[in-house]
Amino acid sequence: MSPVDYLTPFVEVGRAVVEGAGNDRVMSLIAEALTKTLDLKGCFIKMRAYKGEHIEVLASSGLSERFLFGKSDYASSWVCSSLPESTVCVPNLGDFDIQTEKAMMAAEGIESFAVLPIEIRHEIVAMVALFSGSPREFTKLEFDFVEGLAAQGVQSILWQRRVHSMVEKERAYLRSFQEISSAINASLNISKVLELVVTKITSVMAVKGCVVRLLDAKTQNLYVARSHGLSQEFLQKGPIDAQRSIAENMAGKIVVIDDVFTDPRLQYPAQMAEEGVRRILSIPLMVRGKVIGVLRIYSAEGPRFSNREIDFANAIAQQCAFAIENARIYQRLHYEYQQLLVDFGYEGSSE
Repeated sequence: MSPVDYLTPFVEVGRAVVEGAGNDRVMSLIAEALTKTLDLKGCFIKMRAYKGEHIEVLASSGLSERFLFGKSDYASSWVCSSLPESTVCVPNLGDFDIQTEKAMMAAEGIESFAVLPIEIRHEIVAMVALFSGSPREFTKLEFDFVEGLAAQGVQSILWQRRVHSMVEKERAYLRSFQEISSAINASLNISKVLELVVTKITSVMAVKGCVVRLLDAKTQNLYVARSHGLSQEFLQKGPIDAQRSIAENMAGKIVVIDDVFTDPRLQYPAQMAEEGVRRILSIPLMVRGKVIGVLRIYSAEGPRFSNREIDFANAIAQQCAFAIENARIYQRLHYEYQQLLVDFGYEGSSE
């Protein structure tokens, strides 16, 4: 018996990826190579859908459409209805105890099968199902070959999804920034602008909530101007002292709190934990070098704030400070204008 050529499929798939072949073509090459190299009846590869929890067929070889799509992916009894946590191997279909699936495979000419999870960065993201037309035991070397070749294609798909997600996020950042800038330029209604700011940030950054607090110069407390996603109990937990609650903001510094349980810079750490907050990004609102308030973003469990997210939030914060200052200037000028009319004895409309 001649030795099995495990190298050529890797070379062919690698070449296809480098040459920019589409995902469908790459995964089809992998399915065909697995079927041919292991002398199978057929195989298929499934993966968790982009932006979804259901799994979908990426490619198949040697199997009929009736077998592939005749059974709902959501049938809980079907061994291939969800991503397996570990390898499932049935060397002889006669030993398989799920009768409906046994009948389906028998009708397809299948006598044995194996289902393997494909793990990328410690997460199971795909699966490969191998089907043989005769009873057989699969070896560890064969399983290693299947996992390695399938992972090559799955990794390529994940990378493309990641790039696509990054592009989508950048577009969302740009749209939000433009929308907020347009609102500032079109309106002096600061309440509407701040509502837009906290809502957009919470949505685009996919965080728990966001709040704009303004500084009361007399009390040195930070009061809520607008918030989104946070409970009233949390917002009313007590006075927020600008010199005790992330005080570095008052020096014009952006502060990132990665763990509310251990960071000493928080005034109310217990209430943060009760609200389900784990991380905080706090950005000073500055006008001509003077801090007038803070923009605070609250995140639950999840990744740390990236530099891109911090830059985006900082840009929005400065737009926010600009809007607040514009509104205050307008209110002050409007008041002075009314006083001037009173001083001159004018009793008509001041609009």
